[in-house]
Amino acid sequence: MVVTASIDIAVPPAVVRAKFLDFDSLPKYHTEFFRSITPLGPNKVPSPGTKARVEFSAAGQKMDANILENNPDEFKWGGSIPLLFSGNHSFRFEPSTSIPSGTKFTQEEVFGGALGFLMGENVVARQLGFVEKTVKGWNGYNRDLKKWCEES
Repeated sequence: MVVTASIDIAVPPAVVRAKFLDFDSLPKYHTEFFRSITPLGPNKVPSPGTKARVEFSAAGQKMDANILENNPDEFKWGGSIPLLFSGNHSFRFEPSTSIPSGTKFTQEEVFGGALGFLMGENVVARQLGFVEKTVKGWNGYNRDLKKWCEES
């Protein structure tokens, strides 16, 4: 199952990426979905093979995500509850097709595992509303990042 949320931001991708990776500033511009993101690797650099502690605003949930990618176009982490649920979450920084010199910022997660269907387009998933709640949270983050990037 794949879930996505995108927004166009009126600054170049490198600027959006730099603001995104400034995890210490996250509480200055956003508190609704992600509470904090803390790289746990050497020198606190989020590189593939290291981990990051991700704290969510909902009920104090947190996870230690495996960093899978960190390049100019994409930052990606993955996590799982073995056999039950897995997800690879990416943040992409691409040139916007609607704003000259702007960025299309996209969050995407690919869900799998025995309970991955709960993030799909089936009757049970729609009744539980996990996809809608997730997209709502991501859209809130995207709007906050856009404002932070465009006003700074």
